Amino acid sequence: MADFLAVAGFLGFFAGCFLLVYNLLKKQNKKTAAFIIFFSLLAFVVGAALSDPPGNETGTTAQPMAPQTEEGTRHTETGADPPESSKEPAPAASEANGTYQNPQNKEAVNLPIPAGRLQVHFIDVGQGDAIFVQTEQQNVLIDAGERGKTVVNYLKNLGVAEIDLVIGTHPHADHIGGLIDVLQAFPVKEVIDPGVVHTTKTFEAYLTLIDEKNIKFTEGRAGLSRTLAPNINLEILHPTSPSGDNLNNASLVTRIICGQIAFLFTGDIESDAEKEILGRKGSLSSTVLKIAHHGSRTSTSTAFLNAVSPEVAVIMAGSGNTYGHPHAEILQRLTEAQVKIYRTDLHGTIVITTDGQDYKINIKEPYRYVSPKEPEKQVSTAKPAPAPETQPTKETKPAPNHEQAPKAEPAPKLYLGSIKSDKYHKPTCRHAKKILPENEIWFTSIQDAKTQGYVPCGVCKP
Repeated sequence: MADFLAVAGFLGFFAGCFLLVYNLLKKQNKKTAAFIIFFSLLAFVVGAALSDPPGNETGTTAQPMAPQTEEGTRHTETGADPPESSKEPAPAASEANGTYQNPQNKEAVNLPIPAGRLQVHFIDVGQGDAIFVQTEQQNVLIDAGERGKTVVNYLKNLGVAEIDLVIGTHPHADHIGGLIDVLQAFPVKEVIDPGVVHTTKTFEAYLTLIDEKNIKFTEGRAGLSRTLAPNINLEILHPTSPSGDNLNNASLVTRIICGQIAFLFTGDIESDAEKEILGRKGSLSSTVLKIAHHGSRTSTSTAFLNAVSPEVAVIMAGSGNTYGHPHAEILQRLTEAQVKIYRTDLHGTIVITTDGQDYKINIKEPYRYVSPKEPEKQVSTAKPAPAPETQPTKETKPAPNHEQAPKAEPAPKLYLGSIKSDKYHKPTCRHAKKILPENEIWFTSIQDAKTQGYVPCGVCKP
């Protein structure tokens, strides 16, 4: 319509001009010609204003086509184009965590996990556990320590938008406390925990969020499994029928297998639960073992370690923690078994990536434990010097002493602990009286107890 007005106005203008000249020559009425010229000009102006600029059919400014370069046509593993805003090629993804820094906005951008790969992040949350497992299809979080915001920020920096599965190994705050922030920050499809009850505000808040957000809840039992991706499977090995008497031993024990590489996550299980697991049929052999209970002497028995036979051990503990974790006995045991040790209290967050055949760790050198050497008994091989010659003198026999020399008294047993806990007590404490004789460990002083990684009982306050 706009084009028609412009053309009609243009033609009408010339027709009006011709008629005006003709009327001037014939000395006739010139008003008609003037009207024609006026309305023709008006139609031309309106039509020209409404018509599109030449060469643009859509009414929007055409964008020049970007030159095709080798860098401009590169695609990620999923076939998506690289960010158009980035003038420089994006830096290569770190093999450790699968992220790169966007040079324009400096925010971490998540790169997809390639098919067939598994990436496990042992997130440093101090004295607690937080493990993020990622495949091409699934995001799984096992515990979140007590530093929920740390975990949330870490996952957001990876570009995580939702979590398919959350596993709360047991109700202690150093494992499920941070899950409250996680459940508030991300959509979660399913939560699995052992189903045992703990009367703390933290645990109640955790359960309330699961209900309010209508998240699918499953009680974890041995034999329960999930497929995380083709050839990557998760299986729960423990418990069968958990008891609330010992929450540590109720911990979910999870094994993830990717091809020929396996990870075993043990929560806080102690030796009793380890014996129960060993008593069942099935292989425990795993490439990577998350050491139970932050490296406490109450866990990782020799029999259990031999059954798992790991190449790598990851200990999740807080730097300078008051429990003395990891305990020297566990470090010695792992060293003697020639297991490579990695510690979040020393290395920070540890990331292990595998394709099912090989694995890579983001830490260059493992921790090397050096056992404190016992003082060697000094044995003299020198011959005794001959006695100097002296003038003979009268021998004087000492007066007979009918009293026997006093015997050395044994070191006093002042404080009592148990090999199954980290507390030491006064012998009169009600908790001390419950310790079985075979589990007793005595200390000669408070310093002796602390040196061995024990902390004072909150009841008797030794």
